Amino acid sequence: MNESASFDQAAKQRVRQALEARAADHLRSFENTVRQERSAAELDQEATHSVDDLSQSDEQGELSGLLGAAEDHQQAGLARIDDLDFGPKDTVGPGAIVGFGGDRYVVGVVASAFECDGVTYEGISTDSPIYASVEGLRVGDTFNFGGREHRIDLVS
Repeated sequence: MNESASFDQAAKQRVRQALEARAADHLRSFENTVRQERSAAELDQEATHSVDDLSQSDEQGELSGLLGAAEDHQQAGLARIDDLDFGPKDTVGPGAIVGFGGDRYVVGVVASAFECDGVTYEGISTDSPIYASVEGLRVGDTFNFGGREHRIDLVS
């Protein structure tokens, strides 16, 4: 039995859930950090403040804005996961889980390593150079990347 046949839709949905949970955890962490930074940037308008207090408040406000942009990026990443079609796939494309070189990837999202069922996965963005090399391939197909030949072991 090939690996694709043993990787059923239930396993694929567990990977999706683990990816969503990880993205949601990152988003909650960013939201908490942004709240703390915004709180630190606020000055009591009734009190008098030194130039240093005002300067630090301005810096905290700028940092809060940057963190807010990062929070927006995290929210967009979670939305991309929600929008992916994780249905069955027999070719590499968005929503597929692909394996090669002993590694596993979720196609269509940017995601650092996460674990599900004792296996580590990462994301492959459709904008990444490796995606251009694997798009449309099937189990058993080979491709060259980074000066090495790789074989697709799993597409689900």
